[in-house]
Amino acid sequence: MAVESPIENLLSRTSLAGAFMAPPAPSDAELQQILGAAQRASDHGRLRPWRFFIVRPPQYASFFDELAAAATRVQGDPARLQPNREKYRLVERAPLVVVAAAKVDRTNKVAAIEQQFAAAGAAQLVLSGAHALGYAAYLFSGAGVFDAQFKSGFGLGPDDHLIGFICIGKAAGPGKPGPSAAQAVRDGLAATVSEWRAPGAPAALAIEPR
Repeated sequence: MAVESPIENLLSRTSLAGAFMAPPAPSDAELQQILGAAQRASDHGRLRPWRFFIVRPPQYASFFDELAAAATRVQGDPARLQPNREKYRLVERAPLVVVAAAKVDRTNKVAAIEQQFAAAGAAQLVLSGAHALGYAAYLFSGAGVFDAQFKSGFGLGPDDHLIGFICIGKAAGPGKPGPSAAQAVRDGLAATVSEWRAPGAPAALAIEPR
């Protein structure tokens, strides 16, 4: 079996919802590598404006109860509490959840939005790091990330943000139908990449997806 090169590994990453995951979770040593990858995110000012909180299965019931309540408060409809809680039953199949957050220092000269971008980049590196070690990973969010009470449980204030919840485990099935990673790359290149030219400059040749 051919070994993927680093760039091939990045290009083959895809998302698989927690409902389609099975044990095992990453070992502690592997988790250190995965979260260590996040520490290499681009970080203007070396502020490390990201925070990660590990949630293991024994804590799932309490955690998802709180998340469902948070989403319901944001939605403003108490009748949504039970449906919100039920949708997380499938997520609980994931062997591990990592909460990703942005901790913003408004007193620093680095703009808040740059700090948020850095934290989001760190979260993406968690997804890529998990994939590099042979795990499936998936990021989801929802209304609960905007709830001040829920955020405060992580030591987050009004200027901070919950980026989302990263499920990590082994693939237990193909997941929802969708384009292959290769097709997604081709389509993405065609839709999102162009070359800047000064006004009046000759048009650039288009990048041909491979």
